[in-house]
Amino acid sequence: MRGVALTVFLLLCPLLAGCLSVPGDDCPEDGCFPLDSAALSELLSAPGAFDVLAYAQEHERLRVETSTTYDNQGQFAEINWNVAKDDVAQLRSIAMRFTVGTSSLDSEVIEGQQTTNIRVGGDWYEGRDAVPQYDDPFADLAQLSSEQPDGMWPPFGFDVASVANLDWTVSGDLLSLQQVATASNATHSIIIELTGSPPMIVGIETYSGDEEQFRLKVTTGEDVTIDLREGLPRTPVEFSLDAEPIAVGDLTVWSGAVPEGMDSDIEPSEIEFHGLSSVEGEATSVAMMRLDQGTSNVTLDDGTWWEFTWIDFLSPGYFSNSDLYHIRTNATGQLSVALYDSWAQQWT
Repeated sequence: MRGVALTVFLLLCPLLAGCLSVPGDDCPEDGCFPLDSAALSELLSAPGAFDVLAYAQEHERLRVETSTTYDNQGQFAEINWNVAKDDVAQLRSIAMRFTVGTSSLDSEVIEGQQTTNIRVGGDWYEGRDAVPQYDDPFADLAQLSSEQPDGMWPPFGFDVASVANLDWTVSGDLLSLQQVATASNATHSIIIELTGSPPMIVGIETYSGDEEQFRLKVTTGEDVTIDLREGLPRTPVEFSLDAEPIAVGDLTVWSGAVPEGMDSDIEPSEIEFHGLSSVEGEATSVAMMRLDQGTSNVTLDDGTWWEFTWIDFLSPGYFSNSDLYHIRTNATGQLSVALYDSWAQQWT
């Protein structure tokens, strides 16, 4: 709709007094407003003409949104990204919605403080991080995309130089310093929005009929807000004891490591290891250890015992990725282990 609105805006504005101006045949030495086609081509061809990482370094508050839509013979797919940062508030947000046909995955994470917010679909939850570390999300995503080039990452690296030499029509509003440029090549219609002086690219749209659409929007300054909420339903730590047991003599043993994907540091007093025994499919906790104990051996009335060990490794004093666990028992029957998050009051 935004592309249609811009097109209608361009068509109607010549009828409205003072709405837009177009460049004359000759530009002054300090440049045209709006840019003519040659000046815009030169701007787009310049190194770093559109560089989200540079924007992130220049602006304390930044939001970049993209929408990519494909519709091929009734097969519909859409990917939306919304990434924002606020260096002042030390908050960042990464949201992604992926739709194929009528199925959709929609999530968002707001982090940077001890309280975090996680959205799944339309439902919000509260998480936590005992040792928050605020990092630029744009730099993080760029690093991850270079390490895992086959992954699904935001398409923030649009190459404006590839469309620089088109025949551009540019209109501008002198009051707001907004400029809107339109052009077409053999396959796509392209709209580029610029604002400010010197002009900064804040919008890119490409259309290939109804089959393919791409839209990108940049927002900076006070228009960027990230709201962190408290009092939401709590979500447990994103890790579960899923290691397969092995038999060592008469003992059953579970060992493993907390994966790197868990990027929060948790107070060990809030996490419990449990040994479970199942009868007719119903599991019951028969022994447990709170992680701040480090190591514990629990002997039951029937003489069986459970030994729990947590090895604090990467982030001393906190349950975090790369930590190790070792659980063993001489009990028999249908046995399993589980992790309970007392802060969230949920099994993981």
